[in-house]
Amino acid sequence: MENEVVGIDAGGTLIKIAYRVNDEWELQKIPLTDMEKVQEWIEDRIDNPVIHITGGQAETLRKSLPWPAELISEFEATCKGVSYLRKHFNEDNTYGDTYIITNVGTGTSIHFAGPEEYERVGGSGMGGGTLIGLSYLLTGIETYEEILQLGKEGDGRSLNVKVKDIYTDEEPPISGDLTASNFGNIMNMKNNEYENKDYIAAVVRMIGETITTMSVQMADRLNTDSIVYIGSTFDKHDNLKEIIGGYTKLRGKEPCFLPYGEFSGAVGAYMHEQPQIAAKKAERKG
Repeated sequence: MENEVVGIDAGGTLIKIAYRVNDEWELQKIPLTDMEKVQEWIEDRIDNPVIHITGGQAETLRKSLPWPAELISEFEATCKGVSYLRKHFNEDNTYGDTYIITNVGTGTSIHFAGPEEYERVGGSGMGGGTLIGLSYLLTGIETYEEILQLGKEGDGRSLNVKVKDIYTDEEPPISGDLTASNFGNIMNMKNNEYENKDYIAAVVRMIGETITTMSVQMADRLNTDSIVYIGSTFDKHDNLKEIIGGYTKLRGKEPCFLPYGEFSGAVGAYMHEQPQIAAKKAERKG
């Protein structure tokens, strides 16, 4: 029986799997805490798997599997996966040939991608892990689903200081709607009562604005107007996408939230170094 490729992205929180069956992608997420289920998932579908693994937990997962597995550079896999998914969803003509990739998982990694090149250009510890950790410290809530819901319901903007709050008697040199200081409005904190949902909403905004600022600065430095946002942190998190999308446009850049973007690393790992297999299967898809 023909060996079949499985692409796996083992991140700090989730393991993402990409596999093609009957000319369609089958995509799966498994919590890192349930790592043993990866082997079960593969055994239920494939007799002779060719395993390609990327991500921060790739080596740990590789050691737990009974099959040989090739470790793939995370940056290479991510950029290759984004390139494929953009073409698959006809994004290239809309957003140009060069773009920034901002991958928001537990933390954030930023890449520059062109037609024939890619490069990691920055990153930050600000990401989904920050959202969970700060939300817990401020509210005692640790369930991700509850954090998401409260973040949608709350409004923590008055906890922040905006640029126009500083330039009260003159025209600010930059947009007055930009945040000058997250969680910087001490007077409002003293004079108003806030609920857990407001604190979490303020955390979401801080993360979104910080990630956007870093991405826009990289886009300016590398002369591109397009920023592709991917990562598991965006899954079901429309509030974060709305903040990042709006802030990106306010800063003069064009945001793209790539469909199935959180699987970019797994898709890129699947396609690595197997042209006779991966290219053939991709061509069948058309």
